[in-house]
Amino acid sequence: MRIAKEIALWMICLFLAYVFVKAGGQKFSDSSGWARAFHLWGYPVWFRILVGFAEILAALLLLYKRTASFGAMMIVSVMLGAMATHVATNHPNHVTNEIFPLVLATTVFIGRRRQMLLPRRAAT
Repeated sequence: MRIAKEIALWMICLFLAYVFVKAGGQKFSDSSGWARAFHLWGYPVWFRILVGFAEILAALLLLYKRTASFGAMMIVSVMLGAMATHVATNHPNHVTNEIFPLVLATTVFIGRRRQMLLPRRAAT
């Protein structure tokens, strides 16, 4: 059972890494659909670049067990922001686009939380 869980977590991490490296990279292009969408939503160019950077960083963090929870938390944050954007711009039906990656990232966070790279406490 432990091996199956580990394989499932790696598959989810690899899938999310692929999706978010691709989506994050597209946000760096001024001629992409993302550039038009961010402009339509009223966000500045620097914010689109920041989101793209965050998505790529999150994807890379997913590829190491001790940092995967941090990457998953970043994806959750980006997805919640995207959902809020859809609601704020009167497109609440588009919120469903973020549910699948949100659920997958939450699954990774829960599955990898014990391996998180955290400072060790000094013995008292």
